Amino acid sequence: MVTTLTEEDQIVDTMVEAELYVKYECYPQALELLDKVINRYPRYLPAKEALAGIFRRTGQSERADEILREINLISSQMAEEGCQKDVEGGSGAAKVDERRQLVEKIDGIIKEIYDSNYLAQILKISASQLVQSLAADRCIIIRLGQDEGQPSTHEYCNNGIPSSLDGKTARLNFLLLKKVSTSLDPVAVDDAFKDPTLAGCKGILERFNIRALMACPLVYKSKLVGLILVHRCTNATGWSDQERTLFTTVAGHIVVAISNSQQVSADQTMEITDKLTGLYNRQFFEERLSAELRNAQLQNYPLCLAFLNIDHFKEISDTPAAGDKVLHKLGFLVRTNLRKGSVVARFSGEEFVVILPNTRLKMAHQIMDHIRKIVEKTITTDSGNPVTISVGVKEAGLQDKKDLDVVQKELIQRAHESLHRAKRSGREDVRSN
Repeated sequence: MVTTLTEEDQIVDTMVEAELYVKYECYPQALELLDKVINRYPRYLPAKEALAGIFRRTGQSERADEILREINLISSQMAEEGCQKDVEGGSGAAKVDERRQLVEKIDGIIKEIYDSNYLAQILKISASQLVQSLAADRCIIIRLGQDEGQPSTHEYCNNGIPSSLDGKTARLNFLLLKKVSTSLDPVAVDDAFKDPTLAGCKGILERFNIRALMACPLVYKSKLVGLILVHRCTNATGWSDQERTLFTTVAGHIVVAISNSQQVSADQTMEITDKLTGLYNRQFFEERLSAELRNAQLQNYPLCLAFLNIDHFKEISDTPAAGDKVLHKLGFLVRTNLRKGSVVARFSGEEFVVILPNTRLKMAHQIMDHIRKIVEKTITTDSGNPVTISVGVKEAGLQDKKDLDVVQKELIQRAHESLHRAKRSGREDVRSN
């Protein structure tokens, strides 16, 4: 989708207005605005995502699912078009396309998982999505009991695949739990029948026809709280690097979603989004950053964190309505102009935070400078003056294998310090030093 700057301004204004209608449950007005955007720009994904959200809120699940299928199709088409451009430019398109599609797939699964606060639904979505995405046949999620010491188990099987929840696989599950509990690293077995470490469970493997399997520990705040297993029964192919990455990444988010649902059960007022902007709130950001850091450490990829602050916000927000409008518009712009897999949250007041997985510091600096320029060109105050932001960026120090709680605390502190340097340098700047 190619637009001029004026058209982009109009789209942003329309989307912000639509989101405000959704906030106050004025769904017909929101639908009317979204239809206008989609009719003019059929492949504008934020509008389609908002449309699916309205259908979901109003109990029209089938229509929401239909829109989500359209989104996935458009995303795939755009990925293929991007790949073709890379081919024409001779820039190693195959790897770029594979990586792009993997990120898209992971992001779609994560969004579905976080879309619910109900434990049963989270477990059902998680298990079914892993089976579908990994070309597996069975997924088992084991939660270790917090009080009674008894595990709670959820299973999803493809048609024709027998359930393994009759206690007959307990020995195999215990062995796999023991294997991952020491290092807290995932395990992938390409040929279960020939794996010597599983020789004592040969009868179980044959009975349930478990040809290949993966096991990933569920770790929350450095504590083992469960285990996820996936089985291949109808084919004996091993696990690709991309499948292992998807499995471990999604597992890290499943444990956060489970924890959130348990908090909701204990306190029904608990929410994960900021009411004004629709972005994630600070509490959820901290949970999500913990999961992202663990994934980055497990898969040995970089991760950056950026803090954004609106310059001269006190002058801009001379009335509450004026300040709220700028905050909402900034949240929308940042969320819709970052690549898939990025996480945006409102940290406090006029301060926002962005998690950039699989991103080196130099690239993160460029990304956030691009966001800074978009904001300056797009958002204005009621008096017509441009709104500017200051940004601080830092990369997580994962090389030393420190405790991840320490890494998280240091990363937030260092990114904040870079933000303060940007403020002191005269604002309207990005600092990553």
